[in-house]
Amino acid sequence: MLYLYNFIIRFYILIAKLLSFWNQKAKSWIDGRGFIFQKVLVKKKENAKVYWFHCASVGEFEQAMPLIELYKKQYASLSILITFYSPSGFEYAQRKYPDEWISYLPFDIKSDIAQFIDTVQPDKVFIVKYEFWYHLLDTLSERKIPTYLVSGIFRKEQIFFKWYGSFFRKILSGFTHFFVQDENSKQLLNSIQFENVTIIGDTRFDRVVELKKTNFYDKKLNSFFKNQPIFIAGSIWESDIPIINKIIMTLPKGWKIILVPHEISNFPYQKIKLPFIKYSKIEQEEIDERVVCVDAVGILSKIYRYARFAYVGGGFGKGIHNLLEPAVYGIPVLIGPKHQKFIEAKKLIEMGVAFEINLKNTENIISNHILNEQALNTISNSITNLLSNNSNLSSKMIVLIEKNEKKEN
Repeated sequence: MLYLYNFIIRFYILIAKLLSFWNQKAKSWIDGRGFIFQKVLVKKKENAKVYWFHCASVGEFEQAMPLIELYKKQYASLSILITFYSPSGFEYAQRKYPDEWISYLPFDIKSDIAQFIDTVQPDKVFIVKYEFWYHLLDTLSERKIPTYLVSGIFRKEQIFFKWYGSFFRKILSGFTHFFVQDENSKQLLNSIQFENVTIIGDTRFDRVVELKKTNFYDKKLNSFFKNQPIFIAGSIWESDIPIINKIIMTLPKGWKIILVPHEISNFPYQKIKLPFIKYSKIEQEEIDERVVCVDAVGILSKIYRYARFAYVGGGFGKGIHNLLEPAVYGIPVLIGPKHQKFIEAKKLIEMGVAFEINLKNTENIISNHILNEQALNTISNSITNLLSNNSNLSSKMIVLIEKNEKKEN
């Protein structure tokens, strides 16, 4: 099986190299790994302990940030390395945190992984949510480097839990400990003889609570809404436009709308039914349009505080984006049908905070949950209770890690 795995990895790299001649994402994926070992040495501190965090992309990075910040406060001399699989995560982190030690993860080829680990010399490794690479985890295990899964989620459909999944179960044996989000994940790991599992929850709760506490004022948007109720649709794609248009046309005329595309340059703005102004074009204090399209990066998580309710995009495409960012403000969150793989969506729907919306039920949801003050108060109280039960998760994780390491020593 290992021979097949190695063949698939090398074949995948070959295909990516071929695609890179005309596909920008593939080109970034390949080019980013060029001279990776020389690049990763640039920000390495001499004689400092290295804690390595690996994230697939942006969402996993958001889960890692609370843990990273706590470790940086706790150990001033610590070197924190953050690696990414995808170009989108790497580019986002470099843009937002230019002073951090950031790199791509090498291809999962044994010699490349061994060289990378020899170069970095990590004292601890944290892999966020998923990213189960055989040679990465096997080499870390061989070197006896403590390796933790952060905010993991497992589902019974995954290959680890199939009768033919023995090779992939071996990959999981590289983890020192699993910190998972829910009881189901714990039970699934227990069923394949992994007992080193703790339910810790989703560390994004720590992240969104910190974002909520951060002071934020936007002169342009404040001049736009003038104390009128706001609907925000965040991380939206072209596939979300029909339902957004339906929501816009259902809301009373006194409402203002803020739309934030997931990909600013490729979004078909002309398909929005009402006249709009782009955020970058706002210059005057009086704005006639009811709709603003935010063509700026990095402010979505902060502007959700202005919303009376929100729609989170992706649910009519590959899958929804971050629900916790708007929910932390105690507002209703609407989503499309592609949310089954997201545990936070299931939890928020069960609580009556998130709602699956479609063209047929839009009017009913807006009437019963958005324009109903009693319903809004209930939702706000539910979110308050949820946050109180999911606070300081990263701190709890650090305490458990240090406690377990003391036992082993």
